[in-house]
Amino acid sequence: MALSFSALTNQFLTLSLNSSPANKTLAGQLINQEHRYLLLRYFDNERSFTMTTVGPQTLAITAGTSTTATLSSAWTYNSCQQLVVFSDGEQRTVFFTQGNTTITWQSALTTTQTTGNISCVGVQSYRMPANISKLKTASITIGQLVYIAYPVNSVQEWVKVNALPYTAAYPAYFFLYNDELQFWPIPSSTGQIITLYAQITTPDLSYADVTGTIASLGMSVGSNTITASGTPFANFPANVDLTFTNLQIVAAPPNGDGLNYQIQNFTSFASATLLKPVVYAPNQTGSGTFTIGQYPLLDGDFHDAIVYGALRTYFSSIVTDQVKSAYFGGLYQERLNRMEFYLSNKQTNVDLGATPLPRNPNLFLYAPK
Repeated sequence: MALSFSALTNQFLTLSLNSSPANKTLAGQLINQEHRYLLLRYFDNERSFTMTTVGPQTLAITAGTSTTATLSSAWTYNSCQQLVVFSDGEQRTVFFTQGNTTITWQSALTTTQTTGNISCVGVQSYRMPANISKLKTASITIGQLVYIAYPVNSVQEWVKVNALPYTAAYPAYFFLYNDELQFWPIPSSTGQIITLYAQITTPDLSYADVTGTIASLGMSVGSNTITASGTPFANFPANVDLTFTNLQIVAAPPNGDGLNYQIQNFTSFASATLLKPVVYAPNQTGSGTFTIGQYPLLDGDFHDAIVYGALRTYFSSIVTDQVKSAYFGGLYQERLNRMEFYLSNKQTNVDLGATPLPRNPNLFLYAPK
């Protein structure tokens, strides 16, 4: 059975025979540590992220000296340096700063550029999403074809690769440095889809359960919106993608279907958008109750393993009790054995250590006509 963070914490407090505020705080820390460990050990916890390429650009400058110029608008991309061609044909490697209109270069121009246009080769560096823990694959989709870029693993190799500011329709290599994803060759066109497959950082479980009332007709089959009575969502951030936190809502029967639905975002203090639409038709004759909880990313059948692992640590190192430590350690190991059996026989988002076979994403099977 899936257990929310509040349910996990309460179970820990009951089994530890200590419900003090200090122990509740400690319970949250141990539960988060165990949740993070189990995800890293058994599950990929992967997500895909997309962004688009930015190709060559023509930028206007409004003033300048022999080594500086002012853009007509601030540079909106990552701070970087790239090859620029000035209106009189001179070329320089120019430094751009994100959010700034000033650009600089070291070797002075022969003639001072005060106005006109400059041309740059395109954006090579892209900011990584904040919640990525480990990047697995980077690809660019052009038309119906997917081109996989290969990683460069050291600064020395990357400097050698970038001897020339070469551009191409799709990049052959990528390099991750200081939370910036850099491609070579530099993408030569704008709007190509970059897809990143990555392991995300494990979010801290911190949201306590919230209960409330769903308004009459506020939940219907096929819809992915929920309308509540009053303002029960006032303490949640509004209009922010919260799928990363794994908040879920359960509407109790008979006015709800009793299933867990992941919340994508809260659009107001009384309305929310679900990641997937409602499956079964609830009773629409009146309002019903709901509970919102934050759930571990681990498969719901094994949530109790998180508590038993946390209690094993608690009784072995914080409140020393070898009998209880061994008891909860045994329950913990039993859940791990069941988890490994389940994961080895089911199709799920799992990584048991096997190395997957390489696959060309552009190979397709076509049925004969």
